[in-house]
Amino acid sequence: MPTPFTHLEIAQRLLVDEAIPAVYRDSLCAECGAFLLGNIAADARVGNGAPRGVTHFYDYGRPIVEHPWRVMTQRNPGLMQPRDAAHRAFVAGYVAHLSIDEAWSLNMVGPHFYGRDWADNAFRYYMLHIILIHMDERDLLRLDDWHAPNLAQAAPRDWLPFISDDDLKAWQRLIHDQIKPGGSSRTLEIFGGRIGKTAHELRAFLDSPQQMQAGLWRHIAPELLAQTEVTMYQHARQQLVVYMESAQI
Repeated sequence: MPTPFTHLEIAQRLLVDEAIPAVYRDSLCAECGAFLLGNIAADARVGNGAPRGVTHFYDYGRPIVEHPWRVMTQRNPGLMQPRDAAHRAFVAGYVAHLSIDEAWSLNMVGPHFYGRDWADNAFRYYMLHIILIHMDERDLLRLDDWHAPNLAQAAPRDWLPFISDDDLKAWQRLIHDQIKPGGSSRTLEIFGGRIGKTAHELRAFLDSPQQMQAGLWRHIAPELLAQTEVTMYQHARQQLVVYMESAQI
């Protein structure tokens, strides 16, 4: 799924998107840190080892038949009645994250990495990580300077019944340390550990136009990625507005 840097870059655009009613944008901007944390919280390393379905409300290999954020709020109805503006901004960010992942799964991963047989399973899995790193590195460069200090200010207080405050804060620190002035991305290290590649091997592939073209772009065209990202963003924006319209403080 898209990395925290991609989710933060989308959050950055949502906060200034005039297609979102000004009253909602103003509310989210006033609690910017909570909104940013919500946008990355679903990927927190949960200390109790909870499976993906507990944090993302769908599982790989099973059809998504309902918006995952709707499943989340059905199971945890208190999230539709947040305690204050910071809590609502955080949950709104979580809704955006789940909606991004939903659209990515339905429009990219499912049909083009699992539904097409353009290479063996292991290589397609490798290329899925390559395309995510490509997006990650692009989006990290797009983040404005205000991200790090605002993210650091978020103070979760029992905002989720399925991820502890300690786990949220640990994830918050991990991402903050990478985006703060002087910080450096750990994406190559983290992704490399998942797929049995060194950071050097990933860097060499990403920096080779020939390998990127032969291994990835001739199967997953840049135009397909661009259109998928448009769909992801539009879906996240729509679902964010639906949540903000419905959530009662």
